[in-house]
Amino acid sequence: MEQENGKLQLQNIILYYIVQNEGVTVTGWNGSSSVLTVPEEIEGRSVIAVGRKAFLRSAMLERAVLPETVTRMEDYAFAQCGRLKEVLSFGKVSLGTGVFKGCKSMERLALGELLPDAQILLAALCCHMKADYLLNDMERGSESWFARWDQRLSSFLQENDEESYHDLVFCGEEDIGIRMQDQIMDERKQKAYLCFMRLLNPAFLGETGRKAFEGYLLNHTKGCASEEAWQILREQFADRMDCYRLFAKIGGINESNLEGMLEDVDEAHAEARAFLIRYKEENFRMQDAFSRFTL
Repeated sequence: MEQENGKLQLQNIILYYIVQNEGVTVTGWNGSSSVLTVPEEIEGRSVIAVGRKAFLRSAMLERAVLPETVTRMEDYAFAQCGRLKEVLSFGKVSLGTGVFKGCKSMERLALGELLPDAQILLAALCCHMKADYLLNDMERGSESWFARWDQRLSSFLQENDEESYHDLVFCGEEDIGIRMQDQIMDERKQKAYLCFMRLLNPAFLGETGRKAFEGYLLNHTKGCASEEAWQILREQFADRMDCYRLFAKIGGINESNLEGMLEDVDEAHAEARAFLIRYKEENFRMQDAFSRFTL
């Protein structure tokens, strides 16, 4: 097969590629930009693929924009890009293995023309749930895809929290350097994160799924035996008032745990504190006054 290596200067980055009979495959880059925009054509040929490990461990990369001509991303193309938040691919693209593995900051993954909810839920899969088949599903964004997403999350919620730790040990990772209790807490945080994301992006969400995801959050709010839903809210969604409003709406913030929440939220998150104080005044002040009156 005809093949030629090349490089293209694009403002403050260099893009590396190979030209093959069917088109151009991008193989890597060099530069300090946080944004990467891949052109539609190089040397008069359509750019059709992002090659294997092309942007692996690109520490500065935060946003990547791919043209409609790109139809595949090969194995580990963007893996371990710790700051990568957004990938926009305008074509219907197939994915290899582990394309976004370790992209712990991913917030939006637009693979073709998808509903905003689907873009966010695709991004949530990258580090919070083992379900590559949902990433690779060419029906992603359809009603049936949402149903499969919900089914996978429901199954995840039912998994024993200790299993992931035991799996590491069973595979010979005796020196993993994490206590079993910490691993269990992390597993619950992952589950709570996904429940928040699904409830905040409710396209095609059925009543059964909604109740299951709300129930998980309520079973892990402040004051419960384990509080991972509250922990993920104040740690990862600290400045997202839509998350606080959702949590309040389903009953995760209540009269018995609100004072404890206020103690947990420091002055660095003034908006969250203000929300909790306002919620207390609007929902519990009259009840407190009535209780004092009856005494």
